[in-house]
Amino acid sequence: MVAVGGVLVLVFLGSTGFRHLDHALLGYLGAVLAATFGIAYRTSAFWRRPASAVYGRALLRALRDPRRLRAALAGAGRHVIGQEMIARRSRGRWLAHLLLSLGTLASFAITLPLVFGWLHFVVVDDRTYQVVFFGLPLPGHQFAIDGAVGFFMFHALGLCGVAVALGAASFLVARWRRRGEPGATSGFHVAPLLLLAAVALTGLALPASRAVPGAFHVASLLHELTVVVLLVALPFSKLNHLFIRPLQVGALVMRAAGEPRRTCVSCGADLAPAAQAAAVAGLLAERGFAFARHVEHCPPCRRRLVAAAQARMLDADFQPPLTGVRPAPPTRAEAA
Repeated sequence: MVAVGGVLVLVFLGSTGFRHLDHALLGYLGAVLAATFGIAYRTSAFWRRPASAVYGRALLRALRDPRRLRAALAGAGRHVIGQEMIARRSRGRWLAHLLLSLGTLASFAITLPLVFGWLHFVVVDDRTYQVVFFGLPLPGHQFAIDGAVGFFMFHALGLCGVAVALGAASFLVARWRRRGEPGATSGFHVAPLLLLAAVALTGLALPASRAVPGAFHVASLLHELTVVVLLVALPFSKLNHLFIRPLQVGALVMRAAGEPRRTCVSCGADLAPAAQAAAVAGLLAERGFAFARHVEHCPPCRRRLVAAAQARMLDADFQPPLTGVRPAPPTRAEAA
């Protein structure tokens, strides 16, 4: 409710006391408020989970430390904006996801200020408009209707719609080709793509049907309906990963060069960032999982230790012979 109240206050201030709210867009405003409540509730719940809060705290610490802040910004540029993790899997998949994500985010960036009444245009003369943002005319932001800026202003949403439609179509085709695989065509994966494609196509139908009033009326109703469904379903669908993705930057900060790392107590091999290993050990201990010092060994040494213990129990020779493994030092309890 705090998030919804904050949005309403900003709408009141930006629209100069609701005077510049467009009545035709009130349905979108209601859906945005519902989405704000759902996103704030579900995202805050996810971020407060113990396993997630570790990375959230790392991200907050990075904001107060210039060295870690550089690592966080570099990680955000590569993984959140550049989506490097998808490019490593497939260049085609990366391009489709880039079209889908950037087209969707740009559409929201254009539409929300209009829905909130923050942005509107005032006619200066027959061919010139003035941009007004938050009730203030922006200096130097007058543009000609038939100029390049005017073209972009009135067609930016159309360009975003084309990008979203192409990205959604690419993923739908890819999932159809993999329809034999388990879960490839499940509603969790396919429904958001169909919804985004419907929003994009009905949005593109608006300028195309402007010359036919009846068709334009139907297109506008379908577009509003699909957008409202998308906004209300956003917190409960796969698309909510947008608000969880920043936690990955916290994980990158913990793994950045220069951060303390833990090594295997047996062979000295690199194991994991010390903060991450300590967090995992603490979470496991809270849930009653006690592995003593087993977690301080690397996976190969853990397997060797298990095999050696089984060999001792069976009084058998261990094959292959144990090499490079030193007995783990005793814990404080064992030493006592």
